[in-house]
Amino acid sequence: MIAVIGTPRLRGTGPEADIAGLATGIAAAAAAAGSRVEFIGKTGDDPAGDAVLLAMARHFIGHVATLRDPARPTVVVPAEDEPIDVDGSETTLDPDAADVGAAEAAGQVAVPEGPALEAADVGLALRYLPELAVIVAVHVTPDVIDETVAAAGWAQTSLIVVLRPGEAVPEDLPEHAVAVAVADDDDIGAGAGSAIGRYAAALDQGEPAAEAFDALVASGAT
Repeated sequence: MIAVIGTPRLRGTGPEADIAGLATGIAAAAAAAGSRVEFIGKTGDDPAGDAVLLAMARHFIGHVATLRDPARPTVVVPAEDEPIDVDGSETTLDPDAADVGAAEAAGQVAVPEGPALEAADVGLALRYLPELAVIVAVHVTPDVIDETVAAAGWAQTSLIVVLRPGEAVPEDLPEHAVAVAVADDDDIGAGAGSAIGRYAAALDQGEPAAEAFDALVASGAT
């Protein structure tokens, strides 16, 4: 089984709404490759959070370890060129922005900060996921990375840490861990996120991972 740790988002609204972001893209690709995947993250306790969980189920991503936060809303990324209403004003996300946080910092979109995933939540979730073979931590905080490193040790799992471009590789990663730098990506089933998901699935299924790793490198991940 693969545990993917990250921040889930919702793209669009209504019946066409779908999961968005690099972490859920990795999870969807791994599930499509035939692995059981559980997503460790946090959504708002709101209708958008409900839609995220339903969309995960459509992609065969488990969410028993996905928590709900009543204090912060789920991040909703507009569909291409779709305006969203934030604090009474419509804004549009630049589709070329690296991530929502960077877009907000650049003045391209004003969206509320999503629910924060705590290291303690991650540690508890990892201990309760059976038959864990691969952990993928995507754009998480240093304390969450510490929890994944510890879990990879006691559970004897493979570990993939996905960093933001320019982010330093943590010094305490185990020798078997793979660290890659990838910008955020809202496209499900394409790009580096898809390659990371397939690589994780190859590790999970005990298949020779060299070809999957070569595809990961070719995808542009550094």
